[in-house]
Amino acid sequence: MNKIVKKLLLVVFFLIGLGISGCSDEKASNVTSQSTLSFDESSLAKIESSNITAKVQDLREVQQIPVLYYHSIMLEEGNEVRMPPEQFEAQMSYMRDKGYESVSLNELYNAFYNNEILPPKPFVITFDDGYEDNYTNAFPIVEKYGFTATVFMVSSYIDGDGFLSWTQLRELVANEWEVAGHTVSHPYLSQCDRKALFNELLSSKETLEKGLGQPIKFFAYPYGDVNEDVAQAVKDSGYVMAFTTKRGWVDLSLDKWHQKRVYCFANMGLNEFSRRLQDSNY
Repeated sequence: MNKIVKKLLLVVFFLIGLGISGCSDEKASNVTSQSTLSFDESSLAKIESSNITAKVQDLREVQQIPVLYYHSIMLEEGNEVRMPPEQFEAQMSYMRDKGYESVSLNELYNAFYNNEILPPKPFVITFDDGYEDNYTNAFPIVEKYGFTATVFMVSSYIDGDGFLSWTQLRELVANEWEVAGHTVSHPYLSQCDRKALFNELLSSKETLEKGLGQPIKFFAYPYGDVNEDVAQAVKDSGYVMAFTTKRGWVDLSLDKWHQKRVYCFANMGLNEFSRRLQDSNY
């Protein structure tokens, strides 16, 4: 128990005892003294336990969480999916200063569906496609602010020019980043026939799992392109949760296969960034 809290409580009860003894007779004073002395470690522990229980209940009531999504973190004039590193760092600094704590998609999932606990102001950072600058530029900034992130990796892009290598992916995973599915070749999935659809979903999943030695549980639809057949195929392929490009926060009231995210783009001012963190349906 916090020693300061303990002392303050003891002082409060001591003063209450003095107040009662000053306006009552000797018998009342003796009773008060005894009751003050009986307020022992057990009573203090019960109060602290009650406070902790209340906090835990508050944390479990989280129904919506902002999941930020980026693409590339580098300067390229006129390309909104390539955010300058300075802008990305300003956003991460804002999140830290406002008391946000990043969590993994796995932690988010377990909080929503397995009753695990999240910090008071949770959020998730994600990157789509797997650009190399997610490692060279974003990774040091994310680490600087004590956050973590997820890369939705297109499996055929690995080791390609401008994209993450296996070595870089493994280092990110070793530093508690997540890697998630984003198909083999980034097609419009609703335009794929059944065979091609499952190849995109299963082959990419198997490639990533084999290369990283860990299960790939989460998925993001390329271009946000999803219909009921695609969502069902994602579910049948062994993913546990999937994300669109629709604007909004992850919401427990939505099904697992149509979760929303917060789009972050180049030249997006902090005012707009802040607004999207205040409005779950921005």
